[in-house]
Amino acid sequence: MTRLFLRLGLALVLFLALDSLAFRTGYTSILEPNSTAGYLEQFVWNEIHRPLTGPNQVLAVGDSRVGLKTRVADQLTPETGYTLATIAVPGTTPRCWYYMLREVDPRRDRYAAILVPFDTYNDREFEPVADRELDLRYLAPLLRLSDLWSFSMSYTEWPLRALAARTVLLKGMAFQQDFQAYLAHRHAREENVRLVHRLGASWIYTSIWERHNLEGIEVDWAANRITAFPDWMDAERRRGAEDVLLRPVAPVTPSYAVYRLRWIGAIIDRYRGTRTRIFFYRLPRGPVVRPGLPEDADSSVRQLARRPGVTLADEHTFDSLERPELFGDAMHLNEAGGIEFSRRLAQLAGKWLSAPQEPAR
Repeated sequence: MTRLFLRLGLALVLFLALDSLAFRTGYTSILEPNSTAGYLEQFVWNEIHRPLTGPNQVLAVGDSRVGLKTRVADQLTPETGYTLATIAVPGTTPRCWYYMLREVDPRRDRYAAILVPFDTYNDREFEPVADRELDLRYLAPLLRLSDLWSFSMSYTEWPLRALAARTVLLKGMAFQQDFQAYLAHRHAREENVRLVHRLGASWIYTSIWERHNLEGIEVDWAANRITAFPDWMDAERRRGAEDVLLRPVAPVTPSYAVYRLRWIGAIIDRYRGTRTRIFFYRLPRGPVVRPGLPEDADSSVRQLARRPGVTLADEHTFDSLERPELFGDAMHLNEAGGIEFSRRLAQLAGKWLSAPQEPAR
């Protein structure tokens, strides 16, 4: 029996070694760029290879709602003294942002500041993010064996913990479909990856966002219905706007506070004792905003903002951008909105960084 267990153990070690040799020694550099993991990897790769013009670098994390156009922010660098960059990837969460920051800034000395966005300073959760399975697909390229316990246990349900552990341990299983597609079309994949590595950053930098806007939208909040839409919106887009703008006010969720304290707190802890400062700000919430939303003076975000090295922007800093003409849909800024947001964020980052750090509150 002892010999059987020994053989099984050796077989497992050999299997893990082969898996690591195949998928931990550069495979992520040839991931399908249009896949979930490959898209995140593209942003990380771009940032790692972005030439730095000096130490005054500011990095924005976030998801698709972060309307930062770095080509606009760059125009203000002579005024602000800082260069803004972004690794804001659509669909990512604070758990993803932590691992992305670890990847692009392994020595914790690359940035003067990290800009961290929130859709709300309250702990109102519209979707359960602690057990978000999609994070596994995003983070598969970035997870290390040393993350096994902390990452797996960040999920609250045991089936997802097991799946998270498998994602950390067995890269081959995480990349199985991608690898099969690579073998079937190897030359096309490699050419596509080379193209993305060569031009992807410039595509993102020069991209033009949605030019449509939501001027003409009207909401009857008492009846909780949209009474007028822009003429260009078809039935599907109108339903999308209704789903976002008319959804019930989310409840304060203690588990969401725990999640934020864990992952935003981990970002703060990562930069503790370094020159890098952390700035919190609330995103423009939408083209129209439900009136009478409550505020929470002791939410997790406000608790985190009391830590050394953290600055909390006034909750209403970007309220003036919450106008229909600056949004392309119910959640995302359009081209005009992105330009205005980027200017203001760049100016604010320069102002924040020129001010002395406040003592912990």
